[in-house]
Amino acid sequence: MTESIGLDIVENARIERLFTEHPERFVKRILGPDELKIFAGRRDQVPFLAGRFAAKEAIIKALGVYLTNRPPYSSLQVLNDKLGQPYVQLDKALSVELSHIRILISLSHERNYAVGMAVITEVP
Repeated sequence: MTESIGLDIVENARIERLFTEHPERFVKRILGPDELKIFAGRRDQVPFLAGRFAAKEAIIKALGVYLTNRPPYSSLQVLNDKLGQPYVQLDKALSVELSHIRILISLSHERNYAVGMAVITEVP
């Protein structure tokens, strides 16, 4: 059963501006360790960052009813399975705290925008 949803849209130009002004600080604030490894080899770094940022904002919005404190972006990793489907990997503390829920996500990119959507379901 769906318990909560979150949605976010990000303009690539905004992410590019932040990335240009504070490249290392911004990237480390947004991406977790596994995402950083993927990011380093990407040619499309700005759209990648925009998509991850939108997804994480959507996840945090959906988690609003479950958390008392906003988690850091880097504690939520958006990775892809072997078929390219995105999934969420939580850091250890969040994984324990949120073990009773499942987070489903979807990302979409357009020339100037990235969109992320998160759906929270209960684990049976």
